[in-house]
Amino acid sequence: MVLAGVTPAFGVQPKNIAVSKVTPSSAVLVVKADVSADVRVDYGSSSGVYTVSKTSLGLTRHEVLLDVPVPSSTIYYSVTITDSANPAVSVTVPEKSFHTARFAGQPFSFGAAGDNRPWSNTTVQPAVWGTIVGQMAAENPDLALNVGDIIYGTPTDTSTQNIAKYDGYFSITSTLSASVPVYQAIGNHEYIGTASNRAGYEQEFTLPENNGADAGTYGEEYYSFDNGDTHFVSLCTELPGQEGLVTGNQKLWLQQDLAVNTKPWTVVFMHRPLFAGVHTTDPWMNTANTVGQQNKADMHALFRQYGVDIVFEGHEHFYHHHVEDGIQYIITGGGGAPLMTPPVSAPGDIFGWSGYEHVKVDETAASLKVSAIDSTGITRESFSLGTPTLRLSQLRTYWASYAEYLSRNLSVDYALVNNGAGDATGLQVVYLTANNSVLPITATPVSLGDLAAGASVTATIKYQVPVDVSIFRTTTVVSCGDLAGNFYSYPGSAPV
Repeated sequence: MVLAGVTPAFGVQPKNIAVSKVTPSSAVLVVKADVSADVRVDYGSSSGVYTVSKTSLGLTRHEVLLDVPVPSSTIYYSVTITDSANPAVSVTVPEKSFHTARFAGQPFSFGAAGDNRPWSNTTVQPAVWGTIVGQMAAENPDLALNVGDIIYGTPTDTSTQNIAKYDGYFSITSTLSASVPVYQAIGNHEYIGTASNRAGYEQEFTLPENNGADAGTYGEEYYSFDNGDTHFVSLCTELPGQEGLVTGNQKLWLQQDLAVNTKPWTVVFMHRPLFAGVHTTDPWMNTANTVGQQNKADMHALFRQYGVDIVFEGHEHFYHHHVEDGIQYIITGGGGAPLMTPPVSAPGDIFGWSGYEHVKVDETAASLKVSAIDSTGITRESFSLGTPTLRLSQLRTYWASYAEYLSRNLSVDYALVNNGAGDATGLQVVYLTANNSVLPITATPVSLGDLAAGASVTATIKYQVPVDVSIFRTTTVVSCGDLAGNFYSYPGSAPV
């Protein structure tokens, strides 16, 4: 079966159902059948209550525009597919639902994964990709990103062979895409440098289109869209003649697109990684390739100039987290292709792991919480982008020993809590003072490590207290950074 819960009548069955090009007030529903068919989509804002019907006639692949009755809402729909040559034969797909694009200020979640291609030249997707798709579907995200290498294409594929490989992808991914728009980035294994492969990709996916100089030729190969408080940008590292680079018209479009973006968060996704790749002949990884190295520097500079927060990448079949100038570069290539070994840890590398996985991101206007989840459901890494907010409170005051009592060295335990939206890095107590002739004897700075959003840590500070003092007041200043490289000091700057 193509879709869970569908029992098609003999002679007609769905090959793909996918929600696409979602805006707050519309979506495109792709319905692909195995024969020329007539399609009716009934939908509305309540389960089982359909107030609008749309039809498309006499095609195998349909793109049905849904104008939704309530913007930024959940839409419930049912699809009926009828064999055009035999109207007595039809199938109705059980009700599905999806959420249209969110307005600013409305939180949502999204997934990211990629490199789910088969291990060899076949139409059959890896079994673990089905597991990962099921995990993402169970998380009920608003959308998902695929960083490429979704099929095992070859330069000699005919159109029929190429489309059959996409049908193999849809046979698994439809269980997600029927309720969650999946936005693609093109991988090298899509082989869009050949006419039949490029035509197959453009035919089988309905994606946003760029408005740059390439709009008439590579309109869907790179693009951007908004959802909630996030601006998403899909780049193509596989344009014919520019493989392994983002240059020319695409680079110009990217700069223009980023320059007018006003969203708090910017997420880029593309296939080949800018950092930590192990394909050493790729232009960005080959230090002897002067064109590639200059383009790599230019791309990172653009990301830095316009405040890109996360870059999701694939190509390498592992998970890897690298930070460069506060930008989070995440390789999420564990979608099912043969696993590879991450590179030896280098400056900026945070975490690397070889295994099948996907990434879940919880978005609000104030934070992006990123979780890397393996195919067994274990979270391998988690971090939050946003502003940390620290609160210091006294836990207890005590003499640590009789000797400390005799020396009048009083210990005070403080709880330091991060109540903010983002993780705190490099947490330090940088300034201590007290009144009534009490002297802090703990040397500053006191390093406390990193502190995740919502977590707490205990800091013990010692003070020398004169015998005749029973009450005193202290001043403590704590500093930290965030994952984007910003610096903070609480409750304010330390006195000079």
